[in-house]
Amino acid sequence: MDNLISSKKFTPQLKEEFAYESIKEAIIGGDLKPKQQISLSSLAKNLGVSIIPVNNAIRRLISEGLVTQESHHSPYVAEFSANDLDDVLTIRYHLEELALKKSFPNIGEKELAELRVMKAEMDVKIKAHDTHGYGIANRQFHMKMYSYCQSKLLCDLIDDLWNKAELNRSRSVFSLVQNMAEHSQDDHEHILDLIEQNRIDETIEAMRVHREYSRKKLLEIK
Repeated sequence: MDNLISSKKFTPQLKEEFAYESIKEAIIGGDLKPKQQISLSSLAKNLGVSIIPVNNAIRRLISEGLVTQESHHSPYVAEFSANDLDDVLTIRYHLEELALKKSFPNIGEKELAELRVMKAEMDVKIKAHDTHGYGIANRQFHMKMYSYCQSKLLCDLIDDLWNKAELNRSRSVFSLVQNMAEHSQDDHEHILDLIEQNRIDETIEAMRVHREYSRKKLLEIK
């Protein structure tokens, strides 16, 4: 546990906020695993703060359902709700398909080049075995693609559902499933090629297959 969070690049002013964001990010990203026991003293030492802000941060995470603590026992990372996650992903995927359809006519050479640059940056993270960074970049890549739909409301709805999915550890799939990031990148390359060839129906189908594979693998973790 000593090396799980020390690499996170958070710089909030308040120590409690720093501890809270660091621990929460470690849970969402999969560095801290479901059912894993949490040592407050180890976290405090790792983060370079006293045990008080860590304890307060854990209390906040308990109230949010990311951490569980039974009487007279150490806190531990809560299991995510497979049913809740499945509901969130199902709704989000429908909205993402709508956004992609609306985005398609607006993706020209400039937009496609932007997406390929993002994809190349994700390749670098895979080579560096940075699943945490890849998970963040993956979300940014998809949201960039949907942003071309030119509907702020639609993108905001998708973004909110993505937040809810991450609270149920959706991003952790990249650290918990072997070669998941590599599989995801192969899909991304295929999708970009189809967009470049202006094959909208095949692009939509490729995205469906891509998302369903991710959903299946994530729910298998449960």
